[in-house]
Amino acid sequence: MLNYEKVTDEAKAMAVRCAASRRHESSARRTTKRLRVKTDPTFTSSIPADQLQDHVVFNPPSSAPSSYHTPVAFLPPNDPRRALLSQSHERANPYSNPDKRLPPPVRQPYEKKYHLKEEDLAEIRRLRREDPSKWTRIQLAKKFECSQFYIALVCEASQERKAQHREALEAVKSRWGKKRRYAREDRQRRKELWGQDA
Repeated sequence: MLNYEKVTDEAKAMAVRCAASRRHESSARRTTKRLRVKTDPTFTSSIPADQLQDHVVFNPPSSAPSSYHTPVAFLPPNDPRRALLSQSHERANPYSNPDKRLPPPVRQPYEKKYHLKEEDLAEIRRLRREDPSKWTRIQLAKKFECSQFYIALVCEASQERKAQHREALEAVKSRWGKKRRYAREDRQRRKELWGQDA
C-alpha cells in the first residue's frame, strides 16, 4: 500500500533542495561573470614570439606618481625624484644624525654587578630553606642586590612551598565561572599549538 503523505513530504523536501541548488548555481554564475575581466594590454604583448626578450614589466596603477612607489631602478639618473627619495629617507629616521639627541631611556641604565660569592649563595639557600614565606625571591633579591631570576637559579622553593602555591591556585580556580574556565583552557590549547606552527 502506497503512503501518499510520505510521498508528498519527500517531494516537497526534494523541491526545496532543488531550489537551493539552483540559487547556488545562479550565484556562482553571477560571480564568475563579474570576475571575467579583460587582461591589461601590457601583459598581453603583441610582439612576435621570436623578438621577445626577458624583461621586467613595470605596470604601476593609474594614480599620481610618488617617489615612494617608483623603484629607484626605474628612475633616470637626472630625475629630481631621486633627490626627493634620499631626503625622505633622512626624514624617516630623524636619529640617523649623530648630533641629534635621543629620547630619554625608559629605565635608567645601570651596570650589572657580579659581586656574589659562594658564601652568599650558601646563605641564600639557607634563608630560603629555613623560612620560605618570609624570604621570598623578592626579599632575597633586595637583600643581596641581584635579580629575582638569579635567585631562582641559585635556589628552588621546597616541595611544601610549591604544594601551598598549588592549593592556593586551585582555590582561586574553584571560584572561576564557566566562561573564564573555558577561556583559560582555550588559551592553554593555543599555547600548546604555538610550537606546531613553526
